[in-house]
Amino acid sequence: MVKQHGKLKLGKGSRFVKRRLSWLPQEDFVREADFCPLPENLGGHDLWLGLVVSHHDGSVLAQEILEHVPDVNDLGRLLADAMERPLMDQGRCRPKAFHLRNNPEWYELHTHLAQLGIEAVVTEELLRWDEVFADLIDYLKSGEWKQPASDIAGDFEGGDERLDRLLELRLAVIVYPAVRTANKTK
Repeated sequence: MVKQHGKLKLGKGSRFVKRRLSWLPQEDFVREADFCPLPENLGGHDLWLGLVVSHHDGSVLAQEILEHVPDVNDLGRLLADAMERPLMDQGRCRPKAFHLRNNPEWYELHTHLAQLGIEAVVTEELLRWDEVFADLIDYLKSGEWKQPASDIAGDFEGGDERLDRLLELRLAVIVYPAVRTANKTK
């Protein structure tokens, strides 16, 4: 699937609605966000995993699996989800900063983040993000997630193998934050 990269879409019909995001309280948090292709044995370079993680403790606040190379709208949606609908119990808020890799595709979003009082810090190293991504890939490769995913979704027999695999991966990534938290408390 080829996707046209375009300008950032804002407002109604978009998840990145500055007015709505501006109503969120601002907290002294730092988040790391990025997309990376999944390894070949997990779907190859056709699938991209996006994560927003806490710089403090590595908790996953938002995640997305895409079937195309991510663009600025995908990042905007991911950041908005982390602020408005965080996966972990950290409350809805605007962080003081998002750390992002140096990707020219993201630059258009920097001005809009600044208007929300959020600093966009461009860096080559996202240490916490890389740690969480590596842990998630290990989790996906281990197969631990297969039983919980099939318990949630049921039997996939008879369907499109690629779509079944994508659904399995999406469910595994959804379950992962709870698994990571449970493993930290052991």
